[in-house]
Amino acid sequence: MSTEYLNNKSFEIIIIKYQKAQRAKQRLSFLQKDMEMQKRIAKNLKSPLIVDESEIRNAELDYAEAQRILATAFYTLSQNIVRYAKFSHIDEDDAVQEGVLICFERAEKFDPAKGKAFNYMTTCILNHFRQLWRSARNYQELKKRYNDIQQIRLGIDLMNKRKDKINSKNFDKYYERR
Repeated sequence: MSTEYLNNKSFEIIIIKYQKAQRAKQRLSFLQKDMEMQKRIAKNLKSPLIVDESEIRNAELDYAEAQRILATAFYTLSQNIVRYAKFSHIDEDDAVQEGVLICFERAEKFDPAKGKAFNYMTTCILNHFRQLWRSARNYQELKKRYNDIQQIRLGIDLMNKRKDKINSKNFDKYYERR
């Protein structure tokens, strides 16, 4: 598989298109819910808000298309970062998927006036991967500590059982003499 790189300007355009499609879909769904509420409240009154079903369908299709294109871009970016960073204790496939999801969470907050999309998303992904790495490392350390504690407990239990056996033998010998 060849390495793909993202052009920052096209990346920003894709994100902005996604944000607009998301806002349009939300706006139309709110209008549709409002119309349904008005129809239930006053059946005889005509609603001043008229939303065409085809408009809603087109907004949903635009959103789905923008989401698909953006997911492809996020996937490429996450794959390149995983290949670059190589964090230990983290599964690469899971990291790529989580990178895509974290980008979708952060895409709403991106503002092209404040910075570059590539830098913003790369920072978000790397920070998330660092958090995953810390969690995995802490989990590994916790498992080691738990294993050590269990071995210590097992050793103490074995020693106590040995002492009990010795004490019971001595006890029996003591009473046999009497």
